[in-house]
Amino acid sequence: MEPNLHENHRQRVWEKFRRFGLQVFADHEVLELLLFFAIRRGDTNPTAHALLKRFGSLHAVLEAPPEELQKVKGVGPHTASLIKVAFALVGRYQADVAKMEANGDKLNSSERIGAFFVPQFMGESEEVLIAAYVDGAGRVIKCEEAGRGGRAQVRVDCGKICRNALLSEAAGVAIAHNHPNGRAVPSHEDIEVTRMLERYLNDMDIELLDHCIVARGKYYSMRKQMLIGQERR
Repeated sequence: MEPNLHENHRQRVWEKFRRFGLQVFADHEVLELLLFFAIRRGDTNPTAHALLKRFGSLHAVLEAPPEELQKVKGVGPHTASLIKVAFALVGRYQADVAKMEANGDKLNSSERIGAFFVPQFMGESEEVLIAAYVDGAGRVIKCEEAGRGGRAQVRVDCGKICRNALLSEAAGVAIAHNHPNGRAVPSHEDIEVTRMLERYLNDMDIELLDHCIVARGKYYSMRKQMLIGQERR
């Protein structure tokens, strides 16, 4: 009888999702539904509750490193990978929408630049640097990963960004990097290397539009805080 009880429960959960969507699901039910894809038989409810108990919230579960997820009973490498893929997919979707909107909306304000970059870091457990090269009208010519580091630091390769800006015939560059385990606040080193990049780009008559620090869905704009953009005035 045990397998049939679990199978009937899964059918009820799926029916609830099809009728009402995730809006009516509690956090543990969202995880329970996701775990169906990794744990093909049996009850996923205890594992969902165990994940929430260990990490404290749904977003913390999704952001947790795979090795930490696997410390929870019932979570193996396959299940941990599924959770990370699901979270990264949300970010990929939002980033794709942001890029599509940027083709019509110019990256000509800190708010638009922040909104463009924030989704692109979802699911990242390492520090990543992303650079967007824009034309004179503020439209994105190219957006690419410009560096990847560990969980605490990523190197800003000023030469690489400047070369790619020239090759793209860009009029401006906007960059962003994430603090996966911290706050959306720049370090002293972040500020210094950003000002150095700004000087290099200014020498080529290319504007550094902004450098955003992203953490937990929020961003810090160096331009808005007047940490850059002074040399052109």
